[in-house]
Amino acid sequence: MKQRETGIDPKRAGLVALIEHLDHGVGKVIDTLKSEGLWENTVVVFTSDNGGQSSVGARNLPWRGGKQEMWDGGIRVSTCVSWPGKIEAGAVNRDHLSLTMDIYPTLAEIAGIPVEHEMDGRSFLPVLLGKEMPEENRPVFWVRLEGNQKYGGLHYHAARLNEWKLLRNTPFEPYQLFNVANDPGETTPIPRAKAPKKYDEVFNALMNHVNEAGRFAWQRENP
Repeated sequence: MKQRETGIDPKRAGLVALIEHLDHGVGKVIDTLKSEGLWENTVVVFTSDNGGQSSVGARNLPWRGGKQEMWDGGIRVSTCVSWPGKIEAGAVNRDHLSLTMDIYPTLAEIAGIPVEHEMDGRSFLPVLLGKEMPEENRPVFWVRLEGNQKYGGLHYHAARLNEWKLLRNTPFEPYQLFNVANDPGETTPIPRAKAPKKYDEVFNALMNHVNEAGRFAWQRENP
């Protein structure tokens, strides 16, 4: 990498090398699927759990922030799905929002396996097939729970309902409201006084989620 890009920061050089090794590994898996005659009957999903880590040279532009932050640069990632003969090659959808919990019901629907128990995830198979999804009005949430001395085991969140997003990046700062349709870079927070109904709607949805999640322990008790 240093030979290709003179003067590159050593941390970024290491990150790029890591990504290139990952890409090579994914390619080997795909090559094996093809050589074994499995490619045409296999769905491949490639995604990530967070945005790039800014401290090692990742670039998440045009989104603000990076890994461990609730700005879109820290939580918004691309997802690639391959299904030969079903998903149009090169098709791109920039409007649909899903979470990783939606992957399970999507794959279950593809496999024809009924899911009879209640779950929060929703299949996005219509999007993969180039069809319209039923209109959704569900809030989605992101939670980071730090079990170290920096945050003392306290969590911080982001919540989004349609184009309205509420976030904070530490447990010790106030929430900020953004309209990501009008301000995708999250540069100008909207004071609660200017959008009290939207602020309260997203905040109340988040607090309900926090209360529901609080019924379950996130750590095992010591024996």
